[in-house]
Amino acid sequence: MSLRHFVTHQISKDIKDPAATLVCSEQEADLDSELVAHFYAQTAAQLKAVLTQRSGKRYGIFHPEITQARAQIQDWQGERQSFVALTRRLSKQFANALDNTELALEGYLAFFYEQLADSDRLYMFHLRRKSSVSINTDMTLSETHYLDFSNTGFGVMLNITDWLADDDSKYLTFSFGRGDKPLQNQFAECIGFTDTLNTAAETEEFLEIVDQFSQTLNPEDSFEYKTKVVDYCIEQDLRGEPVVFDELASYMETQVKAEPAKAFAHYIVDKQKERQQSQRQNSELTPEQLAAQGASQQVVAEAIKTELIPDRKKLRGFIRYSGKNKDLSLSFSASLLDKDIIFDKSSNELRITRVPESLLKQLKES
Repeated sequence: MSLRHFVTHQISKDIKDPAATLVCSEQEADLDSELVAHFYAQTAAQLKAVLTQRSGKRYGIFHPEITQARAQIQDWQGERQSFVALTRRLSKQFANALDNTELALEGYLAFFYEQLADSDRLYMFHLRRKSSVSINTDMTLSETHYLDFSNTGFGVMLNITDWLADDDSKYLTFSFGRGDKPLQNQFAECIGFTDTLNTAAETEEFLEIVDQFSQTLNPEDSFEYKTKVVDYCIEQDLRGEPVVFDELASYMETQVKAEPAKAFAHYIVDKQKERQQSQRQNSELTPEQLAAQGASQQVVAEAIKTELIPDRKKLRGFIRYSGKNKDLSLSFSASLLDKDIIFDKSSNELRITRVPESLLKQLKES
């Protein structure tokens, strides 16, 4: 089993309280016990899925001047403290960071460590629980509590292998849920997380290139092409995988004519090179110069930008328009604009010329 350690601690803080309350576990889970090991494995798998499938993620590294959390992890890696001791100190550090704030927190801090074939990974999550009713063996009812995975708070994944090798600029992944941004920011600051990747901006640049290329196609093929590109990118993001441009081109070859798909791969890379060149300082080397000097494939790939970690919201907005207020919710395919849906910029009005049948029926019956 890849799971090596799993520890949970309870933490709570009321808005009115000056300090958080922390109740630490005395020991970690006994993963050698067949009676409980599968519960922890299932929990770890579910939390990893939450982190991967969320659209709200940030990528970065440890801030060089915020060393406390990083030093604790290094002590554990150097076997100068146990995994339980590491999680207690990180939890205490976070609890102290909440002192004298107006932040509220309830639930648990879960830490687990897994060893995979290609990397070792440390995970940290804020878990919330939910109350329900259970039936006892004597058929009486009583209150019970269970983890509410759908309401999981922040989550952090540290790719220890990449971090120690110092060959990745995004070895920390920060995943966040809804409505607790101040709390997430507090934890990010506590562990020294700093962003190194602006996924929204990079996705916008990528989509601009896709849009430019799609304009070289026949009008009837353009929107279909963009849709298939977006669908592929979203699917990759849901799997927690980056979009590699060559792989995207290979996929597109199976979806549309081969020549446009092959041209797309060259177009993407060439455009990315152009943008990198325009942003590059005189003292920096080109990807070709890096390769000539014997730089690793990782370094050259970073220079050329042959892959993308997409922002799912930007992807969806590329092929659909949507918006809502308390009285109206509207969403439609971008392909309908200037056809079945007309926007008048001077008056900020939308005119819908082909109303969906189900809505039309409701309107006629009202």
